[in-house]
Amino acid sequence: MTRAHRLAALVKKTLLLLTSVSLCVLAVEIIFRTTRPQRAFRAATELENFRLNRGDLTQYFEIDPSFGFRPILGTEHYRDDGTRANAYVLEKPSDRTRLLFLGDSVTARGHIVEAIRDLYGDERYEYWNAGVESFNTVQEVNYYRRYNAAIAPDHVILAFHLNDFGTTPIAFMNDEGNIVVYAPNRPLQEISPWFFRHSYTYRFVIGLMSETTTDRRGVIEEVRASLIDLRRTLDENGTKLTVLVLPTLLPLDEWSADDRERRAIIRAFLDELDITYVDLWDPLSEALVEGVAVMEDAGDVWHPSPDVAAYFARHVRQTGVLERGN
Repeated sequence: MTRAHRLAALVKKTLLLLTSVSLCVLAVEIIFRTTRPQRAFRAATELENFRLNRGDLTQYFEIDPSFGFRPILGTEHYRDDGTRANAYVLEKPSDRTRLLFLGDSVTARGHIVEAIRDLYGDERYEYWNAGVESFNTVQEVNYYRRYNAAIAPDHVILAFHLNDFGTTPIAFMNDEGNIVVYAPNRPLQEISPWFFRHSYTYRFVIGLMSETTTDRRGVIEEVRASLIDLRRTLDENGTKLTVLVLPTLLPLDEWSADDRERRAIIRAFLDELDITYVDLWDPLSEALVEGVAVMEDAGDVWHPSPDVAAYFARHVRQTGVLERGN
């Protein structure tokens, strides 16, 4: 057999192999799309509330590659500076301290913010709420830098929930016109959002490469880096930072091992970085002992009720963190 024949035979075998592999991938894609249309295969966790679109979330949120998704700004719900609608003017008063609350749905729903406001009143403080449903700490810090910094707060109060260890999510609009959001189990820079959206085989491969726990070391380090970035940014502007560490709304002996580990991790980060924080476990424990209904809705261990928010606010006042910010 001549060299040309051998080369032709090799090309033929290579094309046959590539064709076979392509057909296998196509078959896998069809099977996955048909039998498991939303499956992420351990590569990510879907935030189903967006796709299910209860309350028509497309009226309130839009896709933004910098955050995955974010609120639609300049509406009756969110101002152009990314804060919840309020009656404050952008120009800072000389006789009041401007507080800015960052966080996820716990902050957005306002129970803790309003409980603090009820205690302190409006003479000394302004209470700006930049909470966003389903945000994590990485998103919140980026959101602050792009939008919230415009209000020039005197004191930023970041609410850190034990489920806030996350990276920038992958978000897109599906064929039904609903927002679809996935929280990756590894830093977003390690994943191709385009391939994740369009290829179930890609999700499957990424899932095989992932560990079983959702607290990936890379994601945890990204959260730590975000906290460092936020503190540096605020220090440059003479703005104080306080972190509220939110507990799972259960007795401590009913917490999962993951929740216990996450609480230990965030406290260690804050101690290491010398960031002032208030752990809200003690007032939760007090409320549980006194029989207070601590959950906003029965069975929801993440969202505190207005009643337990009052306990949290009193504990914040006892620590004196707001007064030390003046």
